[in-house]
Amino acid sequence: MRAIREQAKSDGPLLHARIQEDGGIRKFASGFGLKATPRRHVSMGLPRISMRDHIRDAIVARILDGSAPPGTRLKEMALAREFSVSQAPVREALRELEALGLLESERYRGTRVRSINLDELRDACELCATIEEASARRAVPCARADLQCLEHNLKLMRRASRKRDTDAYMDSAAAFHRHVVQMSGNVQFLRAWEQMTWNIHARIALRRIGLTKRYTEKHADVLAALRAGDGDEAGRLLRDMIGQIFEADST
Repeated sequence: MRAIREQAKSDGPLLHARIQEDGGIRKFASGFGLKATPRRHVSMGLPRISMRDHIRDAIVARILDGSAPPGTRLKEMALAREFSVSQAPVREALRELEALGLLESERYRGTRVRSINLDELRDACELCATIEEASARRAVPCARADLQCLEHNLKLMRRASRKRDTDAYMDSAAAFHRHVVQMSGNVQFLRAWEQMTWNIHARIALRRIGLTKRYTEKHADVLAALRAGDGDEAGRLLRDMIGQIFEADST
């Protein structure tokens, strides 16, 4: 115990600085000398909200890689044991995914992974295309910092494409699209875009059709149009791109 107390005392300032750097959203048992870790890592010191996020992301990953196909039952107790948590964060994660349309619950039958509903996907695709097209039109003239951000995401997409890293590619692509919406300055656009499961459906589609250079270069065309101040052309390109992803996901 003395060694533990000494370790906690020596790590105190460093630990406090790391917690401040992370925005104060993570709490750690400094009395036991635990050091701060990234939010996505599993740690006994993470608050319940982070465990919910971790469980949610793990379930989504299983849906994406096919290890949890449509119809798979998800049991709260089993997931709680797997992640060494109570059932509360598991229940929160399942409810969030159900609200997003990825899961469905039936009384006395539990929670299952939903099949992709093409009508719902078509509606989500149309809404996403409408938001991004309108955002591109509102984004011009673009600030230099915004164009640099899009350029950075495009570079990450190209790097991931060369490495055939679908997850890294989609992370960068999602960041690209989100930033275009953010550039519109319309808070409601961004809120609606973030609440959709478009990012997940796009990941599923790209896993089916594979990473292709043409999708990356379409993003380059969007960036070129925005840099030229042509929001109409950038919006048209985004709408066409989303439509093509829907077609690939519905075959």
